[in-house]
Amino acid sequence: MNNKAQIWDAEGTRLGDVASGTLFFRQETASYPSPVHDRYYGRVDEVISGSDTGYVLRKKLDYVGVVEICD
Repeated sequence: MNNKAQIWDAEGTRLGDVASGTLFFRQETASYPSPVHDRYYGRVDEVISGSDTGYVLRKKLDYVGVVEICD
């Protein structure tokens, strides 16, 4: 996160705040929720309100790198 942000669920409910510097792992899987044009879906590296997955505004993210995850 390049700045403080909020994470939201698919229904638009705010799950909580995400601190600047927190890592966000964008998820692109077959079960990917419906795209939102200005947000990415994924998980943060900390638990927020019992859920660490949701949507974050794209403009709050800086690209760091790609991480391959194998099943």
